[in-house]
Amino acid sequence: MVIRYTVPASEEGRALKNVLRDSLRLSAAQLRRLKAADALLVSGERSRADRVLHAGDELLLQLTEDAPAFPPEEGPLTVLFEDEHLLALDKPRGVILHPTHSRFTGTLANFAWAHIRASGGDGCHAVNRLDRDTGGVVLFAKNAWACSRLAGSAEDKRYLAAVCGVPESEEGSIRFPIRRLSERDMKRVCAPDGQDARTDWRLLASREGLSLLELRLFTGRTHQIRVHCAAMGWPLLGDRLYGTPASLARSAAMGQTMQALWCTRLIFRHPADDRRVTVTARPSGEVLALFDLP
Repeated sequence: MVIRYTVPASEEGRALKNVLRDSLRLSAAQLRRLKAADALLVSGERSRADRVLHAGDELLLQLTEDAPAFPPEEGPLTVLFEDEHLLALDKPRGVILHPTHSRFTGTLANFAWAHIRASGGDGCHAVNRLDRDTGGVVLFAKNAWACSRLAGSAEDKRYLAAVCGVPESEEGSIRFPIRRLSERDMKRVCAPDGQDARTDWRLLASREGLSLLELRLFTGRTHQIRVHCAAMGWPLLGDRLYGTPASLARSAAMGQTMQALWCTRLIFRHPADDRRVTVTARPSGEVLALFDLP
């Protein structure tokens, strides 16, 4: 991919390597590749990394990267947003996001890489991650530069969850620290010695002992929503890891074998021009129908 960048007045007198690292967020590996290829161009001239820049200088960078270690594979995709740098997909529940040692094909990333490669993209990098049984918005970067630029750029992440139980108020904030149950255990618990975690919630609807919640994450701890809701006494419908005997019995009676959780909104700053981008997805109709919602 090619990056073009005009040096602003605020970066007058800075070294080229510092602008590449700080403003364009190139990784050390990307900078090494550019230097090795003698491909650092400033206003059409090949330049050293320590060259002093001036306002108005034009940077032209041809970035390359290794292809993903996993194979491209044709598969079903629901595209929510796409441009030359990004691909946002609506991930179905039950689909694994990324290949692992035990599962190298059949994942959403395999399908995304085939799509990205066909459109001329260089790579396939998952920017946000969802559990296998969680559905909704997943954002992929088509190159390593866009991925590094997106680090920490999410301004708003919203989820919808169907839970067993009804909150006593219309909204609130959960701020219980979270840690692993034990060193090798996948399960997490709320504990004073855990990492800070915050989940804000709002009650959208309730019916027959079930509630539909909108949740906003301010931290990204593993299983955060599932752990926080369970700690509040509202385990997610279909959650086999954090459910109670009562919630598991209710889930089984309703045929819910996966946690009823979707990432429904992701707002972030675009890596190329810093514009605000909003991507949305809807949960399954069967869960909305539980609350008489269209």
